[in-house]
Amino acid sequence: MKVTSQQLDFFAEEGYVIIKGGLTDDDLAPLIEDHNIIVDEIARDLHGQGKIANLYENEPFARRLACLAEECDEVDGCPDIGETRRRGTFEFLRNQNLVDLIEPFIGPEITCNAVSHVRPKLPSTDVIFHQDAVFTTQEAKGILQVTVWIPLVESTEENGCLQVQPRVHQRRMVYWRYGQDLPQTERVSLPMQKGDVLFVHKLTPHGSGPNNTNAVRWSMDLRYQKTGEPSPRPEWPSLVARSRRDPAAETVYEDWRDQWAAGLEKTPKQIHYERPNKPLPFTGEMFLAR
Repeated sequence: MKVTSQQLDFFAEEGYVIIKGGLTDDDLAPLIEDHNIIVDEIARDLHGQGKIANLYENEPFARRLACLAEECDEVDGCPDIGETRRRGTFEFLRNQNLVDLIEPFIGPEITCNAVSHVRPKLPSTDVIFHQDAVFTTQEAKGILQVTVWIPLVESTEENGCLQVQPRVHQRRMVYWRYGQDLPQTERVSLPMQKGDVLFVHKLTPHGSGPNNTNAVRWSMDLRYQKTGEPSPRPEWPSLVARSRRDPAAETVYEDWRDQWAAGLEKTPKQIHYERPNKPLPFTGEMFLAR
């Protein structure tokens, strides 16, 4: 599937765009299988410790982690990308159908940086409104970066689909205090189907309401940037997902796995970089030139 000029125009105007049906079930299957295995490992570990009585093996992907959390209050999610370092997840980050969609936003030299996560949104949880521009070092604050948000199950208003504040990015301001100072503008809910792909500008405020179901709203939020520019989280490894100029420069799985292991050994917890204490103009690159 190709991104159209109309979709790029909508992104430039509104600060987000949904590519409906951008990915197939086959594209998502290795990623979901990785996380089925992860949840099974969590269940068996808790069961072995006597903290749960049931493995919930017959529960579907969207429900099993929620069942574990209902029985054991230690369950508040699952390990993130760098902690698990699974091959299926790595392959998804550089999936060719996904990267084809990203290229019109970033260009042909594409890196996935370490500000990328799997998000199992458990029942009753919500997400405060924020801009992704604030999660960065000051060296990387001006890079061209796009957030790619991908539901692994249907995302509805009931289970807390993503919401955005359209057109706020046009103000070219970074509201550095997380969840504070944001303009009070219209919020638009974005229900999505499994296979849809959402692109969000780094200056577009977004968040979500509570998950009012008994299941998990699984999603990925990934950050892609131009290769060679500073990483907003340099203590952990980035991944070169595509290079039209030098395909041999693309990251291979074993290197990515080992770099994450080394990075987490040296810096096991996320570094919270100092941020300005007031809104400031954004002077970096807003869009890829067309």
